[in-house]
Amino acid sequence: MRALPATLPILFVCEICFLLGHGLIMTLLGVRMSLEGFPSQMAGLLMSSFSLGFVVGSYWLEKRIRSVGHIRVFAACAASLAVTAMLHGLWINPWAWLAWRLFGGVATAGLLMVMESWVSGESTNENRGRVLGWYMVISTSSLAGGQWMLNLADPSTTVLFSVAGMLFALSLVPLSIHRIHGPSKVGDVQPQKIKLRELFRRVPVGLAGAFVAGLMVQSFFAMTPFYGQEIGLSTAQTAQFMAITTLVALVAQWSLGRVSDRFDRRKVILCMAVVMALAGVLIAAVARTSFTMLLVVACFHTAMLHTLYSLSLAHTNDWLDHSEIVAANAKLMIWYGVGSIIGPFSASLAMQWVGPDGLWMFLGAVSVLLAVFVLYQLGRSRAIAEPAVEQEPYVAVPVMETPHYINELDPRYEPQQHEFDFSYDEDDEHGDDAAENLAAEENVTR
Repeated sequence: MRALPATLPILFVCEICFLLGHGLIMTLLGVRMSLEGFPSQMAGLLMSSFSLGFVVGSYWLEKRIRSVGHIRVFAACAASLAVTAMLHGLWINPWAWLAWRLFGGVATAGLLMVMESWVSGESTNENRGRVLGWYMVISTSSLAGGQWMLNLADPSTTVLFSVAGMLFALSLVPLSIHRIHGPSKVGDVQPQKIKLRELFRRVPVGLAGAFVAGLMVQSFFAMTPFYGQEIGLSTAQTAQFMAITTLVALVAQWSLGRVSDRFDRRKVILCMAVVMALAGVLIAAVARTSFTMLLVVACFHTAMLHTLYSLSLAHTNDWLDHSEIVAANAKLMIWYGVGSIIGPFSASLAMQWVGPDGLWMFLGAVSVLLAVFVLYQLGRSRAIAEPAVEQEPYVAVPVMETPHYINELDPRYEPQQHEFDFSYDEDDEHGDDAAENLAAEENVTR
């Protein structure tokens, strides 16, 4: 940590406070809705509302960051999250909670965009891999720690809502007591565009994987606490279940990533989909017999689940030119967001029709559909004699929602390329010689 820029430890402390509160409120809402007797579809609708707010905030607040700066947007979003967290405890009403989660999604998107663009701006080519590693460890462990904080008080009271609000407010303190500058190199990126139809033609598995990841990851976070209460788990067991399955994803990202560097990533995604489908069936069978067995089988499921987006992103990047990567990744994030809106409510409907086990039946069915789709694409590739592609090294992506700026931390790509592309003048194509173009490139780099 000492080798990193001085600004980063301050930002990481802010991140810890924010994600502790975020992990706590996500798990607490599912448990509290079960205790209040809310129907399962309302639990799914709440998470879909959060995801909708997140998608809206990801694009609306990006303009505000450019307009008023990172620190002001961070302060506004952290204060909004603190207020909405405590409002959940003050007014126990599902429709009011729907509004709070919508605003919470917008504010969460703003905080993540500020932190990740700021961390990206403070990193260099030499330390970018190390920065991403620290970001991964801190984000995942803080999220799991927040879920474990469910044991601090009775979830039927307002105490834990107040704790979440205090954590969101505390995330402001490090920025307030230090003289800190904004990101040193954050600018607009105007990469080469790629149409959605062309992206699907070239990497259908990557696009489908991102959509399915949104469906499944957000369904898991939204409905698993509710599911735990419905099958008779204690509050402590629910917190333990959520925290451990989240931490497992941190190890799985690197282990599965190394495997995918050696084999066709589509085949790895296929195997992951099969494991998730089988694990869903096993969870429904063992959930009420042994908590230990439930936890072990669920860890296999979540290890695959939380790595699916990263592998889909890596597979997509394998088939694109560097100039297309930013635009393509933005489309993957949009489809992830669409899936995250649809998934939780769909899972809640399955739970309403089938019972608590409907959650795992829904996740298993989606996994089967993904496996069938990947099998079809592999067969189609062999039929047309698709040429082999040289895969680039896998890079892990945080378990949470994937905002815009995480790609800039990717150590495989140098941001100088994007800076030059942004500053390039099309008029220079006519009449400027090679020496002038080279000089312009050097000036932009400096």
